[in-house]
Amino acid sequence: MRRSSNAHHSPRRPGDLGDGLPGPVTLALATVLWLMLLWIPATTNADEAPAEVPDPLSLEQALGFAETHPRVTAAARNAVADGNSTDHNGAADATGTRSSPAMRFDLPRAQPLYLGCHSLAFSGARGNDAERDVSWSGLLGRVAAQRLEIMQRFFDVLLADLSFARDNEAMAVAFIQFDRAEARQELGQFSPLRTAELQADYQRIRRQRAASEAAQRVTRALLATALGHPTSLPRQLITPTLEPAQAEPPELDAIVATALENNPGLRALMQGRGGAEQALVRMAVRERALELLTRLELLDIIAEQTRSESDWRDLKLDESRTLYELEAQADLGFSMSQQTKARRDEREVAFCRALTRAELQALQGLIP
Repeated sequence: MRRSSNAHHSPRRPGDLGDGLPGPVTLALATVLWLMLLWIPATTNADEAPAEVPDPLSLEQALGFAETHPRVTAAARNAVADGNSTDHNGAADATGTRSSPAMRFDLPRAQPLYLGCHSLAFSGARGNDAERDVSWSGLLGRVAAQRLEIMQRFFDVLLADLSFARDNEAMAVAFIQFDRAEARQELGQFSPLRTAELQADYQRIRRQRAASEAAQRVTRALLATALGHPTSLPRQLITPTLEPAQAEPPELDAIVATALENNPGLRALMQGRGGAEQALVRMAVRERALELLTRLELLDIIAEQTRSESDWRDLKLDESRTLYELEAQADLGFSMSQQTKARRDEREVAFCRALTRAELQALQGLIP
């Protein structure tokens, strides 16, 4: 049975679906849909199963976690919510305040335990400079800063492992010396004063070894946080092959010009700033670039020194092994511990050279 024409042409009330006027129902539905679109990315990121941290973990795999870190994703969502055209590469200004209200919330990052490249290079300067010793300066974009933090944390774990190996061998040597002294003292062949001195040395090194062992866990926790997976502490890291730089870095003026043109963090930092503020940013960029270039020069010299030290310790270990096999008086354990220390120092310089070059790249807007 057909409907009457009156039923077919019944007047619409304002707000019915399909009505051209934005009545209360239409507005309510549109608002709900708009809120759902805003909410979906946040809930999806929070609820989906996080990617597992590989074990063993390589540096390349670790760097892959940078773009999904909450520091980066939160800044991206907040920038969009604020109507800011700046993406998640937005940066902090020189005082640590954010260039956008959406970026105000940013908890401080803990300092690395071992790797401080500025302090290593400028060994004659004043005490440790926390701001200069970290690679994630406020002049960098969010992704670049996160990648550099991951790289520094990764190297910090490797240094913690090398430091533990150094202190573990040193403790074994100190214990043997103290144990022998005790035995000889009972035979009247060693003075109590000298035995007490060796015991004090052993306890001091034992304390250092305990600190190094604890640092292995702390550095792994800091790396896990930098990856965005604080409960997934990586047990084993793959030591990267750090090839020497194939070319010299650009001149200072070229670095500054490239940074101001290509660095998204700097573009966000200078957006909407006055002439005086932009001049301050330019000066900060030049200062940082100069320090990084100078650091590289100093690290080249330190690398030669540590290489010579390592070569000498290798020869010394060979000599100690020969004397030990001939049953002559030789402190083989001490030579082994000194060789381990020399290798650890050599790796520290290599890590700092790689990290400094990476920060110089990031300053110029390149992927570190």
